[in-house]
Amino acid sequence: MKFNYIFLIYFLIGLFLIFIFSKVVMKNIESFEDNKCNKFFNKNSFCQFNKDRNKCDCRLQKDDIKYSFNSPETCCKENCTLLNEEECIFNDKSKKVPYYCNIGGECKEYQGTIINSHISANNCGTDPLNNQLLLPYATKEECNKTVDICDKYNISSRTISLNKSECLKDVNCGFCTNDSGSGKCISGTISGPSDLQKYYYCTPYQTNGKNNYEYGDHAEYLLTPAPKY
Repeated sequence: MKFNYIFLIYFLIGLFLIFIFSKVVMKNIESFEDNKCNKFFNKNSFCQFNKDRNKCDCRLQKDDIKYSFNSPETCCKENCTLLNEEECIFNDKSKKVPYYCNIGGECKEYQGTIINSHISANNCGTDPLNNQLLLPYATKEECNKTVDICDKYNISSRTISLNKSECLKDVNCGFCTNDSGSGKCISGTISGPSDLQKYYYCTPYQTNGKNNYEYGDHAEYLLTPAPKY
């Protein structure tokens, strides 16, 4: 009986020591993970939903500018890649604000933030033609005014070649490709873009391939006279 009592005491002491040891090890691991993040990135890194890639990324905002930069995943408080769209922006409801983006020809609502150090998260992705940041709209009405009939062919989750193929089947649309091979579907005819002020650089039949505007093979449609009623 006495032996069992002594054994129990040593067993409990052993469990306690194992617990303390594991806490120290975990603390060292966490400290090591923290040290892997540069102080420059560690200050204002946060999770941001990437509209172009349809996934949550760890990003860095410098000052109060609207654009954010890639940040090491270890610099964010959570593993952003494991978060879905709803979980990606983690702040309380009092600091959330809705905004709207034209995604593939439809105005979609997103949850944004009013926190200044995270304000760059409120964006609509980047324009595939000029790689410029697309700013959000405060209301759905404002967003709907910007929707073009050819936007429905600009789907970021699909390949450029598929978007282009579908675009060129529509007689109301043409496809403008930049020098890096990316591009978008825009309203136009065989002579060029409908909005020359916005897409002045999209020129048909460019020999160097830069910002080349293409129109589909709609000869049969264009030569067929309109039906008489």
